[in-house]
Amino acid sequence: MTLQNDFPALKSCSYFNTAYVGLMSQSLYQFRTEFEQNYLNDGDQYKINAYKQLDETHATIAQFIGSNEQHTFFVSNFSVGIRYVLDGLKKGSNILYVNEDYHSLVDAINERDFNFFQLTIAEDLEQRIENALANQSIDALIISIVQYTNGLKIDFDFLQNLRDKYPQLLIVGDATQFIGTDYFNFNDSPFDAVVCSGYKWLLAGFGNGFVALSDRFFEMATINRDDFYQRVFAGHFNILGAASLVFAMNYLISNDYKQLVERNKMLAATLKKELHLVGNTPEFYERSQHSSIVSIPASEELHNRLEDSNIRTAIRGKYLRFSLHFYNSIEEIEQLVNILKKEAQQ
Repeated sequence: MTLQNDFPALKSCSYFNTAYVGLMSQSLYQFRTEFEQNYLNDGDQYKINAYKQLDETHATIAQFIGSNEQHTFFVSNFSVGIRYVLDGLKKGSNILYVNEDYHSLVDAINERDFNFFQLTIAEDLEQRIENALANQSIDALIISIVQYTNGLKIDFDFLQNLRDKYPQLLIVGDATQFIGTDYFNFNDSPFDAVVCSGYKWLLAGFGNGFVALSDRFFEMATINRDDFYQRVFAGHFNILGAASLVFAMNYLISNDYKQLVERNKMLAATLKKELHLVGNTPEFYERSQHSSIVSIPASEELHNRLEDSNIRTAIRGKYLRFSLHFYNSIEEIEQLVNILKKEAQQ
């Protein structure tokens, strides 16, 4: 069985919408069905076993993202996880962020007693960050690794230079549109915290995500590791979601994750090039740092016509967004480009 055959939704459409919802594999569906049989048949043992396996859950996540197991925490989703992280920052902290960033991230920042410094997104985003840090005393930069509307990926080397230049600066990343598309080692990265949901590129279904924190984060935060753990696990956690995340990460590894990443990059690069050739040049086309999200100027009419052709995309702000994963194909890209060519000729 090819991997494409493990995703039944692909039989009815060309799916360029993983940035909205990653597809469920038949393998995950079967796993979840069998896993829930334990609840059906064993009752309380289902929960008892889940808590016994929580350390293993954290170990799997930590291994997948290269983080410290003791500083890695399962959460039910990004929106919950980012609020745990922000609650660990001092009140009155000076926070730098992108005002067009993911709405749940922006809402979480604005809900808290911080001093806000905003940036607008542009091709020279890194320079804008550098200018802001040079002119203001900033305690934390909070930013999506990949911008959800247009796919702009922040430059890791640039962030590492910031860490060296501003040793008191905390860097917090929303990794939801990144992890699952590329290699990532948290301990070797410039981030002090990353938060991620698993239902997009990790293909783990709903109700799961994680937080990873650095030693430096706890040195500068108002909360220690044990108290953070107690906050995260006050009350029960999503048992099925946690098991699904572990399954999904192991699924990627067992299917040669390195090869899947390379295929993902190839497909995104191909789509960017082909769109450019037919006159639909993607946003930030010249940037070397990009992602699996490719966006062109939005057109509701075009979006609807693509839907009529069973091509799934999304409108995000001023962009028509295509998001490609390893289960997409060159043939699907060719089909999409041919439709766009016809549109241009009309």
